[in-house]
Amino acid sequence: MIIRRSKNSHNEPLPRLPLTAFIDVVLFLLLYFLLAGNLAEQESQLPSGLKADNKAAGNADLAPQIVSVNLADGKAVFQLGSRSLGDRDSLVAVLRQLPKDRGVFVRVSSKVPVSGAATALQACRDAGFTKVNYVPAK
Repeated sequence: MIIRRSKNSHNEPLPRLPLTAFIDVVLFLLLYFLLAGNLAEQESQLPSGLKADNKAAGNADLAPQIVSVNLADGKAVFQLGSRSLGDRDSLVAVLRQLPKDRGVFVRVSSKVPVSGAATALQACRDAGFTKVNYVPAK
């Protein structure tokens, strides 16, 4: 942009652009693009809860590991497959034998108190699971 002086005004100073306003606009745009952008990892790059073996992808065991929490005689009973467990320590011992990379689902009956659900979730964490999914009963 070329600013020329008119022939009539030799003593008038050249107009100046306000530098402070320009800096404010640049910083505002920088802040906007930082906040509007997404710095999280793309969903396509996130690891899956179900993984297949590369050698036998067709024969991979994709059955989910489910801990069901039900109420029996006023106490929470934990069921893992065909096993019924009555206390937290035995549940942790059984969960430690399972593969950890697939994760575990904790399905809780609506009649179970919160302490039963919390016990099952904590037992999964104590057994070494990092992917623990809570599934409330309908």
